[in-house]
Amino acid sequence: MLTKAHAYRWTNNGLVKIEDVDCIERSSLISIDRQIGLAEKNIQAFVSGKPALNMLLWGERGLGKSTIVKMLLHEYSKQGLAAIEFRNDDVLSLYDLYADIRKMTGRYVMIYLDDISFDTGDTLYRMFKSVLEGGLEEVPKNCIFVATSNKRHMITETAADSGDLYDRDDANEKTSLFARFGLAIGFYPIQKKDYLKIVENYLNVFEIPLFDRWEQEAENYAMDRGGRSGRIAKQFAVFKGIYK
Repeated sequence: MLTKAHAYRWTNNGLVKIEDVDCIERSSLISIDRQIGLAEKNIQAFVSGKPALNMLLWGERGLGKSTIVKMLLHEYSKQGLAAIEFRNDDVLSLYDLYADIRKMTGRYVMIYLDDISFDTGDTLYRMFKSVLEGGLEEVPKNCIFVATSNKRHMITETAADSGDLYDRDDANEKTSLFARFGLAIGFYPIQKKDYLKIVENYLNVFEIPLFDRWEQEAENYAMDRGGRSGRIAKQFAVFKGIYK
């Protein structure tokens, strides 16, 4: 059963197959070619049985972090790539998950942690950091960790900005979690021209003809919602499909 699926969710009852996988086509990803290239080379090495790196995709929301992961899963599942959604508050159950992953022969598993972050004073990060590389049990050779986060170091900035020596020591310890991810890929706010390319793509996808002043309307829509992103571009196209 486990060898036939390529997407799962880790629950209290073990692995649960995800029946309706969100399949992302490469053509829908615009203006993030550099990020795609970095992530894809790592996955290509992984499914070839070569050493690969734990991957952290970080940056503001709606810029394509999780979308790239879904796209790579869609494209490389036939080469044995699989993904398991994992919640970071279930840290200690990772050891049970490792046992299942070791049974998945011929599969290359991404343990996927979406939107991971730790608050100041949170002790979960110490356990998570240890499980990633510091514990006695070896991480299965057929798995890597793939995480997305809005923050590069996956922690709040309060401690890092403090002048207190102990706060800084705590922040330094937390940022060491970042070092467990050998490949960190940054996603930065997109420029207006790139945002409009994404809007135009979604208007075409939803079969909405370009109209007078669509660029200005799209820009106004983004500014009303806090800034440009691929997610906002898609929402604008859906909005215009409803309110033509």
